[in-house]
Amino acid sequence: MSRTKRNYWLTLAIIASFIAVAVFGIVTFRNTFAVREVEQRIAKSHAVREATHQLLSSVKDMQTGQRGYLLTGNPIYLEPYRIGVEQIQAGFARLRDLTADNPIQLKHLDEMQQLVEEKHEYLAHTIQLRSEAPNESIGDQVIEIVKSGEGEGTMEKLRDVAKQILTHEGELLQQREAASEHDAEVSRTAIMAGHAIALGLIVIAGFVAHVDRKKRDSAETRLDAKQSELAAVINSANDGIIAFNRDLGIRLTNPAAAAMWGIDSATSVGQSLLNFVPHQRREAFRHRVQDFLESSEASMPFTDGVGLRSNGEEFPCQGEITKTRSGEEDFLTLILADVSQSRDLNAKLRQHTLILDQVRDAVLVCDKDDQILSWNEGAHRLYGLSKSEALGKNAAQLLFPDDRPLWDAGRDATLAAGDYSAEFTQRTADGRQRIVEQRRSLLRNEQGEPTAQLILSIDVSDRKREEAKERRSQRLESIGTLAGGVAHDLNNVLTPILMSGKLLKQGSPNASRLHDTIVTSAQRGAQMIQKLLAFAGGDQSQSEEVDLREILSELEEILSHTLQKTIDLQISIPDKLDLIHADSTELSQVLMNLAINARDAMPGGGRLDIQVENFYVDPSRASHSDNLNAGPHVLLTVADSGEGIPNEVIERIFDPFFTTKAQGKGTGLGLATTLGIVRSFGGDVTVYSEPLAGTIFSVYLPSSKLTQPKVPAARVENHQPPRGNGELILIVDDESLIVETSCETLQSNRYRTVAARSGAEAVAVFQSRGDEIDCVLLDMMMPGMDGLDTKDALRELNPNVRVIASSGLRRPGSSGGRLVDVDGFLPKPYTDEQLLNMLRNVLDA
Repeated sequence: MSRTKRNYWLTLAIIASFIAVAVFGIVTFRNTFAVREVEQRIAKSHAVREATHQLLSSVKDMQTGQRGYLLTGNPIYLEPYRIGVEQIQAGFARLRDLTADNPIQLKHLDEMQQLVEEKHEYLAHTIQLRSEAPNESIGDQVIEIVKSGEGEGTMEKLRDVAKQILTHEGELLQQREAASEHDAEVSRTAIMAGHAIALGLIVIAGFVAHVDRKKRDSAETRLDAKQSELAAVINSANDGIIAFNRDLGIRLTNPAAAAMWGIDSATSVGQSLLNFVPHQRREAFRHRVQDFLESSEASMPFTDGVGLRSNGEEFPCQGEITKTRSGEEDFLTLILADVSQSRDLNAKLRQHTLILDQVRDAVLVCDKDDQILSWNEGAHRLYGLSKSEALGKNAAQLLFPDDRPLWDAGRDATLAAGDYSAEFTQRTADGRQRIVEQRRSLLRNEQGEPTAQLILSIDVSDRKREEAKERRSQRLESIGTLAGGVAHDLNNVLTPILMSGKLLKQGSPNASRLHDTIVTSAQRGAQMIQKLLAFAGGDQSQSEEVDLREILSELEEILSHTLQKTIDLQISIPDKLDLIHADSTELSQVLMNLAINARDAMPGGGRLDIQVENFYVDPSRASHSDNLNAGPHVLLTVADSGEGIPNEVIERIFDPFFTTKAQGKGTGLGLATTLGIVRSFGGDVTVYSEPLAGTIFSVYLPSSKLTQPKVPAARVENHQPPRGNGELILIVDDESLIVETSCETLQSNRYRTVAARSGAEAVAVFQSRGDEIDCVLLDMMMPGMDGLDTKDALRELNPNVRVIASSGLRRPGSSGGRLVDVDGFLPKPYTDEQLLNMLRNVLDA
């Protein structure tokens, strides 16, 4: 009613004021029009000043966002920057509109806009540099740009131009205000008191009406928004929401509650809440609600409720009743949840738990955060932890306390690929070491989103022990075969040497032929030792970057003339192939060994396929090999369509001196040497064969992207070996014959020599004659102070001493990196030409 009266008197005031103004309108029209025009210009001046300040503020916002991002690297700090960029464009548009009739201000605006664009370009450049930084620290380039003061200089120019705009607009404002004051004074003189009162009433009435309308519209908008928001929340809730009066009459039902009862939300309004409670429970429910209303409690939870659907079906429920007040009305709100499905699910889970407890292996379920959700009796038996000790705990901390990265790698692989398997050693609660084969699978919900990990852990300790026992047995058998083969071949080598030596001592007239026989037998023995070392992986030959495509091209030409015409040779060479670090000669030997084996497996002809390709060895494949590392490799495949390899002998084909060929047809070292060579390069060989269906050999060679080049061995020169110039050479070896022959060889080629038969003796000699010694020939395998320790001791006496390492077993780089500083390596057995060439190369280097 008060609002009605207010509107009534407001209307009368407006009418009276309008009549008064009309009387004086003709007299004051011209003067009033002039006053209003001046006022508009004043307002425009204020707007120009305000817009200028706002434009400067937007530039500062851009700078603030840029500094926050430069300091933190967090993109959220760029929000002020983006807002400032958007506001600047609008600010310039508004200023140009306000100053369209002022050439001076437009000129200032042009200058100001150019400076803002420079400032924007500077800020955007620093932000781009900061986003490209490889880590969270501020890049040096960004710091240098900030230190240059380029941005601050532009900002100072901006302030100066803005000051000019404000100063000019201030002068205009003073002029306009003075003119306005003058016109107003004339108006005040011309207009009578009644006109002023009427005009005041109109202004007041208009203002009151405007404010009242704005408040009413704003209140209605907020009310509508709140009602829509509240309705959306209630209607989207998964739990049932029911509002009811003290007499249990329903005021509101959301869709979730209506779905539980099997009715429509609208039809439930006005009904009694008791209609949805089983008949035998209604009185108890009524008394319970009444007691709650009379109590001082604000809410009443319940977990044992029973609801009644429209079809007469009862269902378990739980929820909470709260007292609610809206305005001057009191009512109650019931939040209800149907727990029938969860109870059924719990029953099924209990059933599944009983089933899992019968599984011998450990079965557990972890969520994505590694929290243990399920733990069966098998896990209890394996890890020694009960369900109460495991459930709810972090699996990584509980099962992998000392090797957290191993657990994290498995979890990440499971989340990425959906499954994961690995084998590792774990320590149980009682301190036992167990070998566990673990398999993980990713569990997903109905929407396909990952929710948990199912982990099956199998104790394979006993199986591994049996496998190790079997491998040891096979190894002993292989060693026996190896020893027999070595003894047989060495006897064949030593026999002509012994016989020829005695004949030479007896003065045989065929001395030259006997000499050749001794040299040939010794070289044959050296070649056999090299093959054995390659088999053992201890002999590392000269390594260089090799393009396998070139070797295959040469091999194709050789095999095309070597293989019988009944064998269809197919060699696949790709256009692009990674380089590998290997010895090209030994790699050719590997290919020839595999090709010859394939040829012998196809006496009646067949097909021989040789393919090569880039291949990535994943961690899973690498874990099944003792010699492979994960990473880029080159895969060489040699496949034949021959007779295949019987299952009973396939495990022994790489054993030395083991052969299935007839006597005299094979030595049994071909595949053993192949395996040793490939493994010396850091690769591995696998074989797959089916009887009467053929055999496939797969050779994995690490790409040069994965390996590092090895220390090169001595190169054998074909020309006459160079002689010395009186240099003093220290020869260190525990073998007297090697020392004597080496000294005699060097002395006959114009070198001076001094000998030491142990590491300690070599250090003593070097301490006394170190200034004279030009080079040291050092045996790596000596009793007591070995070659490595001797080399280190000599380096301490003279860091620049030249050292040539020599050994019949090891090569540089195979002893923990301690041989990387030798000047050369001379593998035993070596000839006088090899010794002289190596010595000359080292001395001249």
